[in-house]
Amino acid sequence: MSRQESSESHVLFINSDQLEESRQALSAYDFLDDEVLAYASDENETSFVEETNGRLTVVYQLLDYQEVSITKGDIPRIRPMTFVVADQKLVILYNQQTKGLLDAVTDSVDMTQAPKHILFQYLTLFTKGYFHLMEDLTKERDHLIQDLRKRPTKRNLKGLANLQSGSVYVMMGSKQNSDMISDFEKLPSFEASDDQVKEQLRDTQIEARQLSNMISLHARILEQLASSYNNVLSNNLNENVTTLTIISIGISILATVTSFYGMNVKLPFAKHDPVWAIILLVTSLVAIVAIFVMIRYVKKEHDRFM
Repeated sequence: MSRQESSESHVLFINSDQLEESRQALSAYDFLDDEVLAYASDENETSFVEETNGRLTVVYQLLDYQEVSITKGDIPRIRPMTFVVADQKLVILYNQQTKGLLDAVTDSVDMTQAPKHILFQYLTLFTKGYFHLMEDLTKERDHLIQDLRKRPTKRNLKGLANLQSGSVYVMMGSKQNSDMISDFEKLPSFEASDDQVKEQLRDTQIEARQLSNMISLHARILEQLASSYNNVLSNNLNENVTTLTIISIGISILATVTSFYGMNVKLPFAKHDPVWAIILLVTSLVAIVAIFVMIRYVKKEHDRFM
């Protein structure tokens, strides 16, 4: 069904995927105008709260906290849900993607409360949904750090990049929600709200603030970790390039000496066949010694600046 009403008649559940089929039934609710229905239909709507002519409209970013492994490239989904409080009713506009998330928390909501009280219960429960994923992200991050300390493989570094990019979506959703919840205090009707509503708002703000701080710390750790391993990889690349350059110089010594014997130039012992082996051996020893000396010098200079 596209429209379901709780037994207490405080909450109205509307499936936004079936709005066209329900427009006639919804016409009884004047506050559900085209603007609100557009919010509910927009999958990219950002979090916000506004109060117009006694109607409170809230768009909240829900985290689809199905089991995902961000280090393997899975991306957590952030899905908006629209809430409307008007005429002593709370209207929740959901869709097929958010229905499961709504059903998962509805049993924990006290539907006998006033509409605003029920709204804040939902917002608090949806905020707690972020904490479940954050626990998984923290475990994946700590496991990844241990693997990187053992050996920074290509697979581990790819996992770090996936974890860093996936965390951006979680941080974006939580930041939008935290800012939106803070805006409740700026609403014209907030001062006239009863103490219980204000207390519930404070509880929701605390949850949102804790979540925001947790995700910010998580993001900073990943940023520092990525920066450290970028420096390590850069240093390793520089050392490899330096080593290859030194080996190239050593080989060029051998090539320079032997190349003379391929030219039409009079050289000592050029007509004695066994001599080329001796010259090759001596030149090779000179090249090896030169390579060894240059490597020792570069290593000494490198250690001096460490």
